[in-house]
Amino acid sequence: MKRNTVMLGLALTVAALAAAVSLGWRPAGAGRAAAAPLAQAGTAADGGASLHAMLATPQGRQFQQRRQFQDEAKRFFRDAKTLGPAERERRAQALQAQIERYEQADELSAGETMLLRVGLIQATVPDEAQQALMVQRLAQSYKAQAQQREQAWAQQQAHDPKFQAYKRSEAQIVAETMKMQRFPDGLSRDDYLRQRLQAERERIYR
Repeated sequence: MKRNTVMLGLALTVAALAAAVSLGWRPAGAGRAAAAPLAQAGTAADGGASLHAMLATPQGRQFQQRRQFQDEAKRFFRDAKTLGPAERERRAQALQAQIERYEQADELSAGETMLLRVGLIQATVPDEAQQALMVQRLAQSYKAQAQQREQAWAQQQAHDPKFQAYKRSEAQIVAETMKMQRFPDGLSRDDYLRQRLQAERERIYR
């Protein structure tokens, strides 16, 4: 009972960390972005021919491969306990290779990848204490990678003239807005500030 409680707590911690890592990490690559319009195409009235044509494109084939990968992962995690050791190991290694390929292509977020790897650990490592140790190390590794990427991004922004120009303008706009008592078009202070900052971003980055 105690082990189950420990594993449940660890699982919740990993899930929370995965969500945080996903938010802190850069967005996934073009493959994921391409999937959205393809997925929506099937709901259109004339979606039959349209969807068939889209699936014949490189982006469409990539979308199909991604869906197949997702289905294979779901089947493996569902069936893992009923598989023999050799078959379970074979399928786990195949899934691991796919995860690495998608991660390298930046088509899985860090959070998605970490949760898949946690699933593989839980499916292939019978000892719960060993599971907990491996999951903890995995979570620490992804957290460290996320922090490194965040630091690299901050350093890049620090040397970006446009970003520096925006930060100067931002401070001035905030100071001006805080002194104002009335705002045009019946806007609240927050809405007015948001609109001005958005306009300034568009001006500087256009």
